[in-house]
Amino acid sequence: MTIYGNAPVQQLIRTMAARDRIPHACLLYGEKGMGRKTLARYFAMTALCTGEEKPCGMCPSCRKILSDNDDTHPHPDFIYVPHAGKKGGFLVDTVREVCKDAIVAPNDGERKVYLFTDCDNIDIRAQNTLLKLTEEPPPHVLLLFTALHQGAFLETMRSRIMPIAVLPCTQEECRQALLEHDVAPADAQRASECCGGNIGRALAWLEDDDMQQMTGHITALTHAIAAKDTYEVLHLLSLYEKDRQCAQELLRLLDLQLRDALLLRFGREDVTGCDRKSAEKLHLSAGRSAAMHDAIQEAYEQMQANVSLKLVLAALGGRLMG
Repeated sequence: MTIYGNAPVQQLIRTMAARDRIPHACLLYGEKGMGRKTLARYFAMTALCTGEEKPCGMCPSCRKILSDNDDTHPHPDFIYVPHAGKKGGFLVDTVREVCKDAIVAPNDGERKVYLFTDCDNIDIRAQNTLLKLTEEPPPHVLLLFTALHQGAFLETMRSRIMPIAVLPCTQEECRQALLEHDVAPADAQRASECCGGNIGRALAWLEDDDMQQMTGHITALTHAIAAKDTYEVLHLLSLYEKDRQCAQELLRLLDLQLRDALLLRFGREDVTGCDRKSAEKLHLSAGRSAAMHDAIQEAYEQMQANVSLKLVLAALGGRLMG
């Protein structure tokens, strides 16, 4: 199993397995497209491995997980908990079945691993049903969760789950991963530069003309802010007055550009925005960067509250240039 980036996370998982200190519940959280599910499979493979050095990749358990795909799940002790409902959460009845099944001993080895993916819309009732299992699980049970952020869970759940942040890989690692997906070298280079080390987003970017256009707008918007060109800033923001979802994505990408500008100013190289060169032109103080970030966050919250997009974006443009 090839995993790009997140070497510290992989090392942590291997170390916990080697010391027999694997916790009973873990949350792998981070941005979509950064490999949370891949790392969850790596975690499960390590926990269920019967070889000397875990994961060995050669034992029957490892081979079963390596042959796993979206349609077949051949390892009887690696259980994917199914989603249900309009929001793609987890039904209370499904969680109850997990709690009942968890009592039963493993089929092949010493553990049973239950994977709850994309828990961002997990129901409060489902979480409350899981509380007992996460607090006092059978010794053979490992619960793995993936989500965008820890806030998807109640505090009572978070206190029982070990959080592990999944981070972007480097641009070079992203480029290498794209090349392995048979992406042309020039396209791999551009996609890796635009998507900040997020392999999943880079693959989606290559197939989506709208995403490519948006990253172009972000580059132009960053240049306009750096040049203090108020008219151009307002014009670029106005292009998103009719699409709330795209406007929210635009704000997320712009926020990453501001973050990168501040990191680059202090000599950091772990940038995740869509255009490093334009971010370098933003000579922002820490205070100014924080003020612009707050303006973007406020605009995002207003969009979620269904405030007029036209008014929100116009006000944001003024605050960005203030």
